Amino acid sequence: MKYLIIAKPGTTPMPAVQGADILQAARAWMRAKLEDGTVEVTYNFFGGGGFGIVNARSHEECLQNLLEIPIYPFFEWEVKPILDFEGSYDLFIPFYQKLGSM
Repeated sequence: MKYLIIAKPGTTPMPAVQGADILQAARAWMRAKLEDGTVEVTYNFFGGGGFGIVNARSHEECLQNLLEIPIYPFFEWEVKPILDFEGSYDLFIPFYQKLGSM
């Protein structure tokens, strides 16, 4: 399954004295996940936060991945399961064909 994960700066600030170390650890974590294919793509927002596309076999595995990222406590997370473009159209077209025949 694929997930769109959006991170926005949270209400708990990153401690300034540990900020560089936390960010370096997060970058190393992200690089490893990009390399192993768990994360397909990731981008940061101007001003803080960012988003990525993540692969996981289950919601629980997706959550486990989030809990492992060193910056987890300092962000608010929005997770949206996403569908393949063609596959979702293959589902919606027959749905609307059936609706139209009622």
